[in-house]
Amino acid sequence: MAGFNPQTEKLLAFSVEQYRELLQHAEKLTGILEGCEPVRVHEHIARQQQLQVAASRQDELLLPLLKDDLSLWEEHRLYQIRQGFINTILDLNKLLLPKIHGMMAVTSAELDQLRGGRTFLVGYASPAPDQRGLRGVG
Repeated sequence: MAGFNPQTEKLLAFSVEQYRELLQHAEKLTGILEGCEPVRVHEHIARQQQLQVAASRQDELLLPLLKDDLSLWEEHRLYQIRQGFINTILDLNKLLLPKIHGMMAVTSAELDQLRGGRTFLVGYASPAPDQRGLRGVG
């Protein structure tokens, strides 16, 4: 290949932006996990998965184009930025996964306690009030 294909460069630039967004999202998730906000964690993880699926679909288009002359593309600034984002995301995922699993375990335990408490309280239900002599309209 004599030079970089402009269409492939365009796909590469789009991929870089996707991975930039994915990284920013993962960094926000780190803050949310440290703040112990379970509701926001679930929403954020779902969004993270959507971003990852979109990036994977883009990669299905891009990677075959890069594969034809990978040594040339490895020298391209956008390719290097993309690889940096991917490596950082992978490192963050390794750190986040144990935290997410821990938070999910705590949430599950709390739900189990609430369910057990609800079952326990059912035994203390008050008797129905005496309805004799009461009349309604209708």
